[in-house]
Amino acid sequence: MEGNKNVIGLVRETKNYWERRVGLTPKDVKRLVNLGIKVLVQPSTTRCFTDIEFQHAGAIITEDLSEAQLLIGIKEVKIIDLLPKRTYMFFSHTLKAQPYNMPLLDTLLEKHIRLIDYECIRNDSGRLVAFGTFAGNAGVIDFLQGLGKYLLMRKMSNPFLYERFSYMYYTLAEAIENVRRIGKIISTEGLPVGLGPMIWGIVGTGRCADGAEEILVNFPHRFLTPQEFLIFEPSEESNFIIYIVKFGTKDLYERISDGGFDRKEYGSSPHLYKSVFKEKYADRLSVIVNCLYYETKYPKILSVDDFKQGIGRLLGICDISCDYKGSIEICRKFTTPEDPFFLYNPGDDRIYKLVQEHVQNSLLYHSMDFLPSELPRDASQHFSNKLFNYIIELAQDDPNLPYEELTLNPEIKYSMMTCHGELTPKFKYITKLREEKSHEVKVVKEISLDEEIANVISGCREIVSDLQNAFYYQEISSESKESIIKIARLLRESDPSLPN
Repeated sequence: MEGNKNVIGLVRETKNYWERRVGLTPKDVKRLVNLGIKVLVQPSTTRCFTDIEFQHAGAIITEDLSEAQLLIGIKEVKIIDLLPKRTYMFFSHTLKAQPYNMPLLDTLLEKHIRLIDYECIRNDSGRLVAFGTFAGNAGVIDFLQGLGKYLLMRKMSNPFLYERFSYMYYTLAEAIENVRRIGKIISTEGLPVGLGPMIWGIVGTGRCADGAEEILVNFPHRFLTPQEFLIFEPSEESNFIIYIVKFGTKDLYERISDGGFDRKEYGSSPHLYKSVFKEKYADRLSVIVNCLYYETKYPKILSVDDFKQGIGRLLGICDISCDYKGSIEICRKFTTPEDPFFLYNPGDDRIYKLVQEHVQNSLLYHSMDFLPSELPRDASQHFSNKLFNYIIELAQDDPNLPYEELTLNPEIKYSMMTCHGELTPKFKYITKLREEKSHEVKVVKEISLDEEIANVISGCREIVSDLQNAFYYQEISSESKESIIKIARLLRESDPSLPN
């Protein structure tokens, strides 16, 4: 391996201009420097921490990172920028053999790079480096901003008009302080006539749900259990507080045959269950904050047909889970900081821009899939703190040892995807998965090219929305990228003169 021990490099993020997070903060760089570790930082004008802050911490600002043996980023590093025989840490998006990143994986192997993917740093309790809490924080803050505008369009002045988008705050603490100020207005002046009781339903558990709750509890509030919510009646306090109801899996689903629920059975045989969220709860909520983990095998909590039956008191949905046509089926567009909301009209099952002519019969929807980037300083501090001890260990590691002889912390060793030109044992499955995916695009020529392409498009849940979002230079989903690759291959098979 090349590069020097005890020299690390912080790479510049190039994938998306909204990606302002860093793997190491200046504070932790200073700690590393004090331990005798040399830190090189590629200059950047978009990071949430300036080059000067890193320089004051003892880092060397330089384009050339070749002296470093360990290189740290957030998102994928461009293939052209990868230095051979180094150790890299970043989110690679290769775990599912995503076709669009297989050239990246091949290059990592060809250049004998050791890749440690943050997504794989785990112990028995789960992921150790994750940003879900910040997604919950940012999602609710952003939704409050949109809610203020939405209510005003419905001729209702309201205290949420004093909220800003989360990326407009220097720190999360500043954002929370502003929520508290809005809360004081609610507690003294009350909510607008006709808005109370304002009931927020947090759907799901885990870090995202915790992050959403962290914001909402700064309003004057009262928690209701799902059972209490079923018999809840407004009182005099209802115009001066918000209510928060937290829904777990057992509250959302019941067995089709007898109405029971068994968590283990639900996990293994979800087809035996149906959602009861609409019939029991949804129509009485003001806002749904969706933090539910979803896979296609699970029942949707709200379908298009559910919305056609009416939306009751529902004003909007803050969809932090952001699964295209997922647990909430009407999520078929991803939003961006430039275009953060859309309106959904259940009457005609159509999506509209947030404009006054459509606001009366529609609900507000927020579905941004890179929310942690909107709180970059706090997210980076959390990230850097989690990585710090691992970085010390890797900086002092002997990268020339065979994988089997590495004495690294198991959490790091088993998150290393590539080593000395090979996939490590835990990730050998990617080779087989790649082969399976390559067979998927070998289409039997029994239908026309137009029909084949139409089938690919209809089978991709989010390609239209993603291509719209690409206009704003936002990253598109792996599913859409795979579909685009399939279409390109079909076109080239029909006309070999086209570029590969």
